[in-house]
Amino acid sequence: MKKTILFLLILALVGQMTAQQTNNKKHHEAVAIGLRFGGNLASYSYPNNESLNTLAFDTLMNRVRPMLGLNVEIPLFNGYMYVAPEVSFMGRGDSRLFLSTAVDNHVRYQAKVNYLEARLPISIAIPATSWLKPYVFAAPSFGVVLDTVGPFKSQLSQSSFDRPQSMHDTLAVSTSNMAPYDYGVTMGGGLRFLLNFTSFAMVVKVEGGYHLGLCDTYSEKEHTDQAQAMNVNAYNITGTRLNRGIEAAITIAIPLEFHSSDDCFYWSDMNKRNNRNRGLYGF
Repeated sequence: MKKTILFLLILALVGQMTAQQTNNKKHHEAVAIGLRFGGNLASYSYPNNESLNTLAFDTLMNRVRPMLGLNVEIPLFNGYMYVAPEVSFMGRGDSRLFLSTAVDNHVRYQAKVNYLEARLPISIAIPATSWLKPYVFAAPSFGVVLDTVGPFKSQLSQSSFDRPQSMHDTLAVSTSNMAPYDYGVTMGGGLRFLLNFTSFAMVVKVEGGYHLGLCDTYSEKEHTDQAQAMNVNAYNITGTRLNRGIEAAITIAIPLEFHSSDDCFYWSDMNKRNNRNRGLYGF
């Protein structure tokens, strides 16, 4: 009798563990809608202009740009791969210092350029546990320059670093002073957490990456001296100017399909239960 009871207890425990694993697997495989936010440590690369490449960077705070986006995470191959189309507001640019002989002091050259960016991250995941997946990703991207979004203005500026009141010039970013679009690729890695709660689930991703711009951000008019070029070699632009950036972001996503204590529990079922509860309590 004792052996029978012990066997039934073991069987029940194994069944509970199997159900939990199935439940977690379904969470991982569910399509999820997420909000992604973070920061971009922006910079420019000048492949054919060593004098600009060797300029000292400004303080970190003057190079950090905001990033905010919406994405849809689509699992493939039982959660070993994810595709997450995304549309985001992305800040890029640079902030460097140079010694100007014209004003005899150090000048800060700063570019704040905002993009509406579409990207397609493709992630390869390594299932570590039922709730944790490390992953690596690569994301091609395409962005369109935005002149002004709320408090965020796209502009180029030069100001005196030693005597701030003595000089401060700005130029609005337009097709005359900046290429109207940009494209590139971002590569990196992160951790994907699955958080199970009683009435809902949540996916949290923490990731870092490096953006490699592939498009010259100088406008055609800057190359031909038709537009004022606010940089060290004004009116004498050589080579190209490419976006670079070290990105750090957190994504919070909600699965569109949710399983609670059984395999047939969906968001629609929860809505039905809520409606029944409203009827019972008169709300």
